[in-house]
Amino acid sequence: MRIAYLVNYDISTNSGVVYKILQQTKQWSEYGHDVYIVSLKTLTMYDSKLDKITKLRPSNFKFKKIGTFLNLLFNSFYINKLITGMRFDIIYMRYQLYIPFFTKILKKNTIVMEINSDDVSEYKLNSKITYCYNLFTRNIILKNVNAFISVSNELKKRFTSFNRPVEVIANGINTDKFNCVANNNNRPIFVFIATPNQPWHGFDKILQMAEYFKDYDFNIIGYDGQNTSNLKYFGYLNMQEATEVIQKSDIGIGTLSLYKNNMFEASPLKTRQYLACGIPMIYAYEDTDIQEVKSFGLKLENSENNVDYKKIQSFVERVFNSKEIRLKARNYAVSYLDFKIKEKQRLEFFKKVLSES
Repeated sequence: MRIAYLVNYDISTNSGVVYKILQQTKQWSEYGHDVYIVSLKTLTMYDSKLDKITKLRPSNFKFKKIGTFLNLLFNSFYINKLITGMRFDIIYMRYQLYIPFFTKILKKNTIVMEINSDDVSEYKLNSKITYCYNLFTRNIILKNVNAFISVSNELKKRFTSFNRPVEVIANGINTDKFNCVANNNNRPIFVFIATPNQPWHGFDKILQMAEYFKDYDFNIIGYDGQNTSNLKYFGYLNMQEATEVIQKSDIGIGTLSLYKNNMFEASPLKTRQYLACGIPMIYAYEDTDIQEVKSFGLKLENSENNVDYKKIQSFVERVFNSKEIRLKARNYAVSYLDFKIKEKQRLEFFKKVLSES
């Protein structure tokens, strides 16, 4: 198949989303498909080796949110010109706010859209203007999509009304890029990865835990702040830097406040990183790939007052410096969460969509 991945990111950056995109396209190429990445943000088309095939000059309006919209507007016009004349079997994309000219791409091609979150709830948390705009225009985009791939069963239910095929494929990870390293720390070290201004990650609850558990240390990736005796802020780290911090830790902490985003199920990349490194984890939601609680996981309630100190302490005492638990976590990641497994399933779904279109 000839596949184009249409993204609204600069793929030269080191974000978790870009990491996932590059890993997905790498696997598609290794399975023998002709793969391209088209960046709406930089107006650049890349081949599977990430060599630039075509690059246009992107617009650069500076008027804050209005400028962002104008950039999307003009860039969508040029992306449409960039893609016109090229034939793709599948154009794959993540959810995208409606912008004029973009629908031309949707109508002329077979589109499979990846759903990673509840866009309505997420925009409502961040911006009233964007929330209202998305609410009134989202159907223009969604009704022109041929099929959806949802990262959870919960999200799947929110898109079945469009009467399109919906496949559930949770987030995966390239386990070959991570090693399971045995630690012999004197004190338990927690690691937490989060993004500022996303309250459902539960950063406030990490501060509560650090205040209560004075004998435990906490490494925070993604936030800047004032270090304390048992709390260390690393700020933004790229994937390799974050992995180094994870491997020196004993327990990973996943999302703790998903209810704030009106969701109950997820498959965050950070928890995949923890398990690929053999790190047991604490989380507070239904994980799409973990149907029952495993020995390497502590599942808390998805609610406001879910930080159960007694349960957490008991879990720490059981898994701290346990080579057996770390090996179980690593083996589970290799067997069920690896990109090779996930992307093979995704490609099979592409073929099914093409055969039925």
